Amino acid sequence: MPTVMIVDDHSDTAKVVSAFLTRAGYRAIPVNDVSSALEAVGETKPDVIITDLMMPYQSGLDLLHDVRNDPRTRDLPVIVYSAVSEQRYIDEAMNAGATDFWLKGALTAADLRTRLAAYLPPQGWAESVDAHQRLQN
Repeated sequence: MPTVMIVDDHSDTAKVVSAFLTRAGYRAIPVNDVSSALEAVGETKPDVIITDLMMPYQSGLDLLHDVRNDPRTRDLPVIVYSAVSEQRYIDEAMNAGATDFWLKGALTAADLRTRLAAYLPPQGWAESVDAHQRLQN
């Protein structure tokens, strides 16, 4: 089962995304700050990290920097998921090594599922059909 870590200081957002991912058949790990995320990465070994950009104390860019500078995680897909839509922030995230940049308000659940699938290990056909059926209920 692919594992997705969601890093967002707004616990409601992390819970909603986690619930969606769980219903879709993924193991979701919600985390509310960068330092907790860095601790959890080593323990849980997620397949993908989805991180908010703007968080207090440390930002999603700080997380991205630390992940990219660690040889054990440098190739881990890190998707910045933010309400900030200014091009300079998108460019900064992509230049720092973000795998992708998603706008929070612009994605539907179906968009999230489709985009996330590009960064996760392939699931078997039966698992994909089962996850699709769970999302429809």
